[in-house]
Amino acid sequence: MKYSYTYNNEIYTVDIEQDRDGTYSATIGDHSYTVSMKSGNDSGFILTLNNVQSHIYTASEDDNRYLYVDGQNYALTVENERSSRRRSSGGQAGSLTAQMPGQVTEVHVNEGDQVESGQTLVILEAMKMEIRITTPTDGTVKQILVSKGDVVKRGQLLVELLSVDTP
Repeated sequence: MKYSYTYNNEIYTVDIEQDRDGTYSATIGDHSYTVSMKSGNDSGFILTLNNVQSHIYTASEDDNRYLYVDGQNYALTVENERSSRRRSSGGQAGSLTAQMPGQVTEVHVNEGDQVESGQTLVILEAMKMEIRITTPTDGTVKQILVSKGDVVKRGQLLVELLSVDTP
């Protein structure tokens, strides 16, 4: 089975096949991995990747996938026609919202700051994961609607942006 994900504005295709011994072969680009996964003693999993074990926690919402692997956070987007269309409409002024319920742990910008595409503006913590809210386009921070420590709901407005070409 093939899956495509966007991570850090780059598309990765993962080809996964089950092996006879119950493990999986995963190919990402030119790299191949042997993978197995089993339930951990908490709500997570133990992932074995080329004989190296890691603790992993996962969550998903719509086209977003969140991974917490040995203290590192990863936010992926399922690459499909809908997400491609959404990305291609970038470059406009907009609002950044919470992808899932969580608590604001950091706010990296102030109103009036100039920001670049991909820059982290706010960090949320949810389900032991750190979720970086990044800007899809260059622009100016018009308004910040949250502060460190705030608890936010899914879809709650966090930051409003003006694009570079907005007068």
